[in-house]
Amino acid sequence: MRNVIKILVVLSIFITIIPAQENNSSGQDSVVTDEIVVESNRLKMKNSEAPNKLQVIGSELLQRINGSRLPDALSLSDAVFIKDYGFNSGTKTISLNATQSEHTLVLIDGMRLNSRQNAQYDLSLFDLEDIERIEISKGGSSALYGSDAIGGVINIITTRGSDKPLSFNVKGETGSYGYRKFYGKLSQNFKLGLAQKLSYNISASDERAGNGFRFNFKNGLNIVEYERENSDFNTQALNFDIKYSEKDDMSMKYFARYSSFERGVPGVFLGYSTGLARQEDKIFMTGFLYDKKISTKVFSKTDLSHMYQLQKYYDPATFNLTTEINSFYKLRRVTASSTYSFLPSEIISIESGVELNLDDMKSNETEDAGSTQASVFIVSKYIFNISNGSDLTIYPSARYDHYSGISDHNVITGKLGLNFKPFGKTDLHLKSSVGNNFSAPTFNELYWKNAGNIDLKPERSLSFDAGLYYKFNLAALNHFEVSYYYINTKDRIVWSPVSGTIWRPQNIQKVLSEGIDASLRSEFKLSKSFIANLGLNYSFGSAIKKSEDFPGDPTYGKQLIYLPKEMVKGTIMLNYLTTSKLLKYVSFSLFYNFSTRRYSNFENTQFIPRYDVLEGNIGAGFRFSGFETGVRFIVNNILNEDYSVLPGYPMPLRNYKFELSIKY
Repeated sequence: MRNVIKILVVLSIFITIIPAQENNSSGQDSVVTDEIVVESNRLKMKNSEAPNKLQVIGSELLQRINGSRLPDALSLSDAVFIKDYGFNSGTKTISLNATQSEHTLVLIDGMRLNSRQNAQYDLSLFDLEDIERIEISKGGSSALYGSDAIGGVINIITTRGSDKPLSFNVKGETGSYGYRKFYGKLSQNFKLGLAQKLSYNISASDERAGNGFRFNFKNGLNIVEYERENSDFNTQALNFDIKYSEKDDMSMKYFARYSSFERGVPGVFLGYSTGLARQEDKIFMTGFLYDKKISTKVFSKTDLSHMYQLQKYYDPATFNLTTEINSFYKLRRVTASSTYSFLPSEIISIESGVELNLDDMKSNETEDAGSTQASVFIVSKYIFNISNGSDLTIYPSARYDHYSGISDHNVITGKLGLNFKPFGKTDLHLKSSVGNNFSAPTFNELYWKNAGNIDLKPERSLSFDAGLYYKFNLAALNHFEVSYYYINTKDRIVWSPVSGTIWRPQNIQKVLSEGIDASLRSEFKLSKSFIANLGLNYSFGSAIKKSEDFPGDPTYGKQLIYLPKEMVKGTIMLNYLTTSKLLKYVSFSLFYNFSTRRYSNFENTQFIPRYDVLEGNIGAGFRFSGFETGVRFIVNNILNEDYSVLPGYPMPLRNYKFELSIKY
């Protein structure tokens, strides 16, 4: 770790000692720009105006990271820990603000992705192509979105398409362990009249690798190099949308998304050959969106969508045994929602709406399951001008949810947020919010054969957060933010023995998640053509079990497994924009990720060692005759670190990728 710290310190000093000639940059590929208006808090707002911490991963950063899938981007985010079950073929889930994977709600354009099977979403299933930005809203948000938002919300915003009459984009990648990827996209726009426009986008990708990567394993007293077996994968995605619009008054959009992910599941590595298990995931989503400007102060939005998920898990080695491993899950969800936005004045905003979710599941491991969830919500914003540009903004919100199939059918949540700007000319904001949140029991917990518990209540939490946001110019355009969060969860569902060898899920656990999150992002325009971006984040988070499962329980007061207490993340991105007619830019990027040890047993007597990983890439862009071409050379695990994020799931040693893209 010392070598990495030296690298970061030297580069940070190098950047900060050079005086900025201009504080605001209009050059391409800068990462810290004017604040983006985000949608994750229902009401559109900037991070500085929000009552809680919001973070946006924009298209510029998405194009510069080393990886190709959603967890590769989220792993760079503040206070986010990705539970990685084995490199680019493994399942990946999220921990946000020291909560569990089922406590972060994942949305795509506002559409819920968390499965009713287990309340989680495997982040590895989502490709980064066709994403415009990723919004991360920290802190409890059940008053806005209902279940599963105890830790926060991830909202994926897809690309809107090009404004050009015709455009296309193709990209190819190749790399270590037989890795290869192809992506292509076509967009077209038609003017149907003075105000009418029709556009469509269609894209497809194919990504795969043999993935037999090398790693080191301590076998007794010796360190032996092994090759990871049965970790191959192949995945395909196809996206299509068509949109009709009339100025800003009305728009209609139909979309369809299909993805397939097939992979080997080698399981925990113990020093000998791994299993032959396989997993297949297929997801099909389709929907219709209708936006209408009713008046200058009233807007409406109606969504209707359908999602189908199929998951298969099987082990051919067991097919001739008494106990065969061959499971499947088929899930369907139909969602309908209607929201209305009221903007009576510049200081008042109100959004209210209704939602309906119909879920059902068929599996050979559970009873057939189904549920209906209906809700109504209201979110509002009120700005009070105190004096001389000093503002106080309050954000009250409330929501009612009705669930079928659980003991507590009715859940009411509320949240109150504050944003105080004490000084008119200084972009300093004080933030705070408090609210109650919940997570509904999953189909697995309710209907697992011979073990489900239909009497389960929703997990409930009380959350509080407070922080400071400061935007200032000092040798650069800087965004500094520090926040504190407190999440007290009760009735947490855990599987525990009830008699003999019989285990059932019960509402018996209390967990307190608490921590701080501090970040600094700076953009330096070192010359007319040279732009540098620096990002640093430190987070401390504890997730302590605050209840005893039985008298003298040794796990009481201990940190939950697999969650680090401290993380440090750093990003350095240099961009040289040329005036050449052929060469457009040259770029250099470094990404650093450090995690303290994670406990691997509930008594906190065993742990997975800490790690620090450095990744980077160098690229260049060219332009000619309306075409833009980009090339990048990518290096992962530059320092050749031996590490695992989770026990028994080794990560690869140093590896490489090469990327070529062409846009028109």
